[in-house]
Amino acid sequence: MMIRVPSVYLADDDPDDLEFFKACMLRLHPQVSVSLFKDGSELLNCLSSCKLAYLPHCLIFDYKMPNLGAPELLQATGPGTPFAAIPKIVWSTSRRQKEIDECLRLGAARYMVKPTTNQELEIFLQSLQIPAPSAASGEWRPQRL
Repeated sequence: MMIRVPSVYLADDDPDDLEFFKACMLRLHPQVSVSLFKDGSELLNCLSSCKLAYLPHCLIFDYKMPNLGAPELLQATGPGTPFAAIPKIVWSTSRRQKEIDECLRLGAARYMVKPTTNQELEIFLQSLQIPAPSAASGEWRPQRL
């Protein structure tokens, strides 16, 4: 029997944000596989090649990225796609209500302003409710946040 390791995909064009996230995630949740992508196109290409039984627990992506930003990613992974059940979290430096409303309307489970301290990031990561590793099956579905 194969063990299904929980995974999180993060797309952000800022390498510092990627490393900040990964280091904190691995410290808090060492059982989680973290995949980093420099833009939305990379994330979508990886998702498209994933077997349904191995989809990530959640997707986290920056609002503004080259190629595909949050609005485009939300549409490409939303209703009618194999990725619709995956919770999507948009994080951004922007606090603009227009962007927040747009992301929530397009299906984001959450929109959050990027954390700037370890403590803020830890609080966010603890809120993700990462599942324990489990047996792999074709019926696995990520839980809602």
